[in-house]
Formats: sequence, structure tokens, C-alpha cells
Amino acid sequence: MCDVGASKTQIVYNCNLNFHHVVPHLELLIKNGLVVRVDEAVVRYQTTPRGADALWHLRELEELIAEFRDAAEEMPAG
Repeated sequence: MCDVGASKTQIVYNCNLNFHHVVPHLELLIKNGLVVRVDEAVVRYQTTPRGADALWHLRELEELIAEFRDAAEEMPAG
């Protein structure tokens, strides 16, 4: 969502957070170079190339964890 930029309001609604909780998350993402604040008529937040790379790795890990969970469920108890 933030690869093209998103306002804080859009982030709040899409992530099901409130404004109080989203601020520390955005600050952490900015501090780590994963998102940048773009000051325009409306302030927007945009994913950096580093953030896009981190997101790709996170999704890969989520898939791997799901595969491990599925494999564990198929193992006989014992």
C-alpha cells in the first residue's frame, strides 16, 4: 500500500489501528529506513526500496512458517 504513498488516515484504516497506535509504528519504520515521510499538500508515507525488500523477506518467511506448520500437523502424534 505504501509503495505509492499513503496518508496516515489510509494507513490507520487499512491496518485496523488507531491514530494513537500508528504513530510509534511509523516512527520505527522511518527510523529504520523502511518508510519515508513525503511532505506534500497531504503528508504521505512511502515505502523505501529497503522497506520493500524487508516486506518481501517477511512474506517469504510467512510462507515458510506456514509450510512448517502444515508439515507438523501431518506428522503422526507420538
